[in-house]
Amino acid sequence: MIKSPQQIAADAGPPKASAITAAVERRVLTDTVVLRGTVSPGKTIEVTPAAGGEGKAVITRRTVKSGQRIKAGTVVAEVSGRPVIALHGAIPAYRDIRPGANGPDVRQIQKALRELGYSVDEAEAIYGPSTQDAVRRLFADRGYSPTLTLPEPDPADLAGGRKGKTPKPSTPRKAPMVKAGEVVFVPEFPARVTEVKAGLGDEVKGSVVTLAAGNLAVRATLSAADRKLVSSGKLVKILSEESGLTLPGRIASIGAFQDGGAEGQGATLPGYPVVVEGGRNLPERLAGQDVRLTIETASTNGKVLVVPSSAVYATADGSTQVMKMGPGDRQQRVAVTTGATGGGFVEVEGDGLSEGDRVVVGEK
Repeated sequence: MIKSPQQIAADAGPPKASAITAAVERRVLTDTVVLRGTVSPGKTIEVTPAAGGEGKAVITRRTVKSGQRIKAGTVVAEVSGRPVIALHGAIPAYRDIRPGANGPDVRQIQKALRELGYSVDEAEAIYGPSTQDAVRRLFADRGYSPTLTLPEPDPADLAGGRKGKTPKPSTPRKAPMVKAGEVVFVPEFPARVTEVKAGLGDEVKGSVVTLAAGNLAVRATLSAADRKLVSSGKLVKILSEESGLTLPGRIASIGAFQDGGAEGQGATLPGYPVVVEGGRNLPERLAGQDVRLTIETASTNGKVLVVPSSAVYATADGSTQVMKMGPGDRQQRVAVTTGATGGGFVEVEGDGLSEGDRVVVGEK
């Protein structure tokens, strides 16, 4: 019944440490890349009316508001009494289209007019009488008159007539033209008004309205280390903490490495720009939100032998080993060669180590 002070101290002390073990597994080793991204439109179009010929260019009527969804044919701005009409097309308006003009921009406006229900009879890419009449009705249906201009003179008339004959005098009639600043081409409808930059009576100085077309996408930046693990086509989990939504996505593209922007110049981190598409899964209310992207990437082509990273240690001679737990809790050192890592595990190869063995990962 009597114990020495040393025995009492030993009984009160902590028990002898025992090993914590984990199983050696065979699995496809995966790694998870997590980054932040911003939900933004697939394409942004700036509506920039052309400067007026006389006086100041000012907003004379507000026709759309921020957040509004618009269709083809909508007047998105009115500047000095003249409209800016949104039409379907991929080529930006780069010139005034006058009677007799031809080219891809003429073909585009003919297609846009037909989509709105206007009849265009002449050959493709020629701005002739039928297309001019359709333009006249396009403007009239929206309460405006098209800008009129004289047709380009015939080169033969300028040369003194055909075959030496004196041309008959005639009074040319003015015909409708399409001014570059009175139409804006949008690649996909319906589009959304993301920003109205000028109010009623404001003088026009550059863009007055910003439109967003196409499905929403998430734009983010991959670090150099993560770029090695991620490729186009990878599935992505998109999480909006603000709304609680978790949505599927896919990496659409990964750009070339870019240096980060300096502070005050839209500061961004250096890395590889990546675009994640969610198709029609991304609702409009997510536009502008900061979201979390989780990308699970396969690090091995097939199943490999893996152990927890904490099981691997380096020895004084430079070798890498694990401590294998044998019968009767006997511990045996096993030299291994490590490979890919991911998810807290590391690929290993070593004689005497197989699936189902247990290795020491710590003590308790």
